[in-house]
Amino acid sequence: MKKFDILICGVGGQGIILCSNIIGNAGVIEKLPVKGCEIHGMAQRGGSVESHIRLNCIFGPKIPFGNADLIIGFEPLETARAILYIKKGGIVVVNSFPIPLLGAQYNYNEIIEILKSKTKNIYIENFTSIAKKIGSVKILNILMLGFSSKFIPLKKESLISSMKNFIPEKFWEINLNAFNYFSG
Repeated sequence: MKKFDILICGVGGQGIILCSNIIGNAGVIEKLPVKGCEIHGMAQRGGSVESHIRLNCIFGPKIPFGNADLIIGFEPLETARAILYIKKGGIVVVNSFPIPLLGAQYNYNEIIEILKSKTKNIYIENFTSIAKKIGSVKILNILMLGFSSKFIPLKKESLISSMKNFIPEKFWEINLNAFNYFSG
């Protein structure tokens, strides 16, 4: 497998770090070199969060601008901030459900149009509504991981095995259903 860089972004409280830990651990399960780092905003909940995961990479943990193979954006504005990381031909998966900054107003339709102009390989969906329909907004991260797994060069079995290392047993069934929602 060649090097594969993934950037996950959103706001604090959306499960970004858990999602990146699952991907990184799945890489370790497959005996790949994995590097990663997290960048947190000032607030624990609602602040900007970025997580960089580099699979089969010998370089540092932070993805250089223009090198991400995949961006998983849990929030549209945060995805727009991270779009400089995507490489030509890279894939962007973005949750269209906005979490507006307190006191700020953005035209989210315009933000989505900007994202569409940056890459042809973009998948936009209201993953938050789907997570609520499945049973809880708290499974948003696993739902988006399941959708994005078809682009990540790791075995589905490795991702599921890794999920077992991080998700408590009492939440296992709903998370597994979320992961499999798009892939069956």
